[in-house]
Amino acid sequence: MTNPPDREEKRIMSLLQRGLDQSDPVPPDVTDFAKTALIWRTIDAELALLTYDSTDETTSISVRSTASARIVGFEAGEWMIDLEHDASTGELRGQIQPPARLDVELHVTGGVLATETDELGRFSFDGVEAGPVAIVIRADGGEMVKTEWILL
Repeated sequence: MTNPPDREEKRIMSLLQRGLDQSDPVPPDVTDFAKTALIWRTIDAELALLTYDSTDETTSISVRSTASARIVGFEAGEWMIDLEHDASTGELRGQIQPPARLDVELHVTGGVLATETDELGRFSFDGVEAGPVAIVIRADGGEMVKTEWILL
């Protein structure tokens, strides 16, 4: 059996912790992202991998371009998930192929937003801020597909 730490030991540990926090603090975004990833990970979901990201394109768009939409695509088996995020409005629009009525979850730092697709597989979320996100779709038969996390 170990002895409980005495007051001096607690004081020293507190000073060490404070020194570490001040000299090399963990960025809050990293902590939030790690917590969210652990809380919402689903080991039984099929992982949809990123197959397209408009930020990877090298185009000759003018420096003064006002385009603020980012488009990403994911694939898992027969499923394709396309997302478009408009940073200026915070709207995240998506479409799932093959089209079906599905439950859709948007996992963000600190929570989950839920909606359903229409008959064409379309869905949207408002007020989506830049940061880590993942999409989970659930089919009626219990099949679940989750995108990898991306930073918007």
